[in-house]
Amino acid sequence: MRSLVVGLITSAALVSPRVIASNPPSAPSTAKTVAVLYFDNNTGARDYDNLGRGMASMMITDLSAVKDIQLVEREHMQDVLKEQEAQHTKYYDQSTAVQTGKLLGAEYIVTGAFISVQPSMRIDTRVIRVQSGEIVKTAKVVGQQDSLFALQQHLADSLVDGLSIALSPEQREQLRAQQQRDRIDHLSTMTSYSQALGLFDAGDYVGATEKMQPVIRDAPNSLVVQLTYDEIKRRAADKAKDKAKEKITGGVRSIFKRP
Repeated sequence: MRSLVVGLITSAALVSPRVIASNPPSAPSTAKTVAVLYFDNNTGARDYDNLGRGMASMMITDLSAVKDIQLVEREHMQDVLKEQEAQHTKYYDQSTAVQTGKLLGAEYIVTGAFISVQPSMRIDTRVIRVQSGEIVKTAKVVGQQDSLFALQQHLADSLVDGLSIALSPEQREQLRAQQQRDRIDHLSTMTSYSQALGLFDAGDYVGATEKMQPVIRDAPNSLVVQLTYDEIKRRAADKAKDKAKEKITGGVRSIFKRP
């Protein structure tokens, strides 16, 4: 299994290729270090609270195809954002984004917010240079809620442009091919996928596995969906084994416990 979110180092939405982990390599690199924060839900509907998590993960998946971008690993980012999430932080806020970017060691931070989902969806994004706090690119995409693939392509294009990266025709084709491999078309599917990621991040692997069932059914050919599902199941199995070992260990200790 390749690095994530496409090449995924362990799953296509749970980790990223060419990523910055806790101990990044010291070798020099010309790639731009980018963190994609969870998109804010500004619809007022709690059902979509996790949707920004899935949108950011898909954007990480897309951008991982661009060799001039070094992405911050999603799980490493989740570790950093735990406290902010508990405070219901809005990442689209410029000052918050810059502060978060510094914590993540990113040169650029990508933030997003979706404003509406019915009957059409609007997504606003920003690319911010962390060192100066300058907003180097803003973009807005609007489209039908069940045409997420087209919205995703527009977003990826605008973000690459915002990072001043010129893609060759071959690189552009690689980006399109990766998007096609990981394609999710419908809002309902993306919502379930996002909820599964939320449960995964909370350590509820069984619940995440159950939430992935309709996603697997609705997007059976999506590589990112399959890899995510496999990783969640692996984590669930490992957790079940650990619990079984703890139970056995406790039983053995009780046998030898002095009266």
